[in-house]
Amino acid sequence: MPIFECARCNEMTYSASMGAVTACARCGSERQRAVDGDFDAARHSVRTLGAADHATFVYDDVATVAPFCARFLTDGANAGERLVAGVQDDLRQDVSGLLAPDVEAMIEWKDPRSIYGDFDADRVAAMYDALLGAEQRTTRILAGLDGESAEGLDPDELARYESMAHEIVTSRGATLVCVYDERSLPPEFIDVTARRHGLSVDESGVRRNERFEYQPA
Repeated sequence: MPIFECARCNEMTYSASMGAVTACARCGSERQRAVDGDFDAARHSVRTLGAADHATFVYDDVATVAPFCARFLTDGANAGERLVAGVQDDLRQDVSGLLAPDVEAMIEWKDPRSIYGDFDADRVAAMYDALLGAEQRTTRILAGLDGESAEGLDPDELARYESMAHEIVTSRGATLVCVYDERSLPPEFIDVTARRHGLSVDESGVRRNERFEYQPA
C-alpha cells in the first residue's frame, strides 16, 4: 500500500491506491509525494525531486555538492523546465564544468547578491513569487544565501523568509534546492535551513527531513 507524503507539511498517510490523492488533513495541500513501503521504510527512502519540492543541501566543499547540482539542472533541462541558478562563484564554476553546453545555455544565471543583498524577507519572497508566476511551465531553481549577504542578518528573519519561500514553492509547484555553504555562514543559519526545508540532500540522495518544522506563512 503506497504512502502519500504532503509536500507542504510532510504529513504521511496511507492511501488505498496511487491515484487516490486527497487534500492533506493537516494543512490542506493537494501536493503529495507517493512513496512505496510502510511508514518506517518510507521515512528513510530516497526521494526523486519534483514539482512542489523545497530541499536544502548544506556543504563544506563544492566538490561534494557540484555533481548533484549539475544533475539537478540537467534533469530540469531534459524535462523542458525553466532553469534559474543563483549560487556563489566557486560553486557556479564547478557546476558549469559538469554541464553539457546546451544545458548551461538554458540556465538563467543570477548573482546571489542581486537576490539576497540588503536582505529583506518580504522583498525576496515577493521576487520569487513573481519569478514563478511569470511562466506556466515548471521552474527549477538552485540558489543559496551567500556569506556577504548574510552579514548582519537576523536568523529569525531568515527563518521567516524560508517559511514564505516554502509556501510559495509548494503552492506554485516549483522545485527549489537551497544550497548553503557552512564555511561562510554562521551555525544558527544552518540550523534555520534544517528546520525550514521539507527535504534534505547529501551525496547519497534526497530524503525526508526529520528536523523540518512546518510553519504556515
